[in-house]
Amino acid sequence: MSIKPILKLITNNQLTALTGSNALLKPFYQLNYLVAAKECGLFELLLDEPKSFDQLAEICCKDAKAREALEVWLRLGTRLGLLGLNTRGYALKGLAKKLALPQNDAALALLQEAGGLHYNLISQTLRKLRKGELFNLEDQDGEIIARSSRIFEAFQTEAIDLFFPATGTASLLEIGCGSGVYIKHAANRNPSLTALGLELQPNVADAAHRNIAAWGLEGRVRIEEGDIRLKAPEERFSIVTLYNNIYYFPVEGRVSLLQHIKQFINPDGFLLLITCCQGGSLGVEVLNLWGAATLDCGRLPGKNELIGQLQDAGFQSVQTIRLIPGEEFFAFKALPERNA
Repeated sequence: MSIKPILKLITNNQLTALTGSNALLKPFYQLNYLVAAKECGLFELLLDEPKSFDQLAEICCKDAKAREALEVWLRLGTRLGLLGLNTRGYALKGLAKKLALPQNDAALALLQEAGGLHYNLISQTLRKLRKGELFNLEDQDGEIIARSSRIFEAFQTEAIDLFFPATGTASLLEIGCGSGVYIKHAANRNPSLTALGLELQPNVADAAHRNIAAWGLEGRVRIEEGDIRLKAPEERFSIVTLYNNIYYFPVEGRVSLLQHIKQFINPDGFLLLITCCQGGSLGVEVLNLWGAATLDCGRLPGKNELIGQLQDAGFQSVQTIRLIPGEEFFAFKALPERNA
């Protein structure tokens, strides 16, 4: 083999660009394959036991050409280290095997979010800005977001355990309740706690309804669809929470939002607000882009900026705790001015 082509690439300053680009392809293909394996049902098919090619073809293929394509698609999975093939057939392998486990659904949903919403954010933002457009809430899959947000669950439940009473009467308003999993945790921890979960997106609210029923909490927990900004403060609660959704509101409207929320809090109650802040990891930076590029939403707050907004809204006692070491992910416990 002649080395002249290699020397030519070096001379033309092309070799490092080619090798660097090639290094990005495998993780890109792996991400897309994992998302496809989830969304086409392959995880469920292979979770318990391997399946032969003929078994998979019977499910997936209509004709001989489709069988050919399936064989090549499965071979790609083995090349990526996500499928194994032995005498029993195809089986999940490596990261795919781990992500198929129910307890790792949040991590899997995060990959689905990256392969869909995040890809669109990165690839389409400048094009939209040039046309005078922004993204909309409808551009994201609310159920995937509700699942992926559980990536923080271990850290957020620690905050609940730290600040919520474990016994005695307590009432909770969770603004943006998502799947309802944090209401479930609080209700299981305190058998006397009642809750109202308010969810903006209809499909997510429906999913929360189903979850609350499945968990046997219908007698203690209500789910409503709606926007907190349009809800009258006719009922007061001992605890009001905002988990990972302050960026669903424009920066310039956050003080008035917090002033409105304060009206829902009992004299002896508190607000617990949890959010990523400016300066976090790459995933947090993409979240920051989503807030900035989505209509009626806003970029992530700075930690001190949010403390100032809480104080301007009448929360004069604000306690902050970093929930993930090395990450800009904080819990803010705020008491209304009358309690300071």
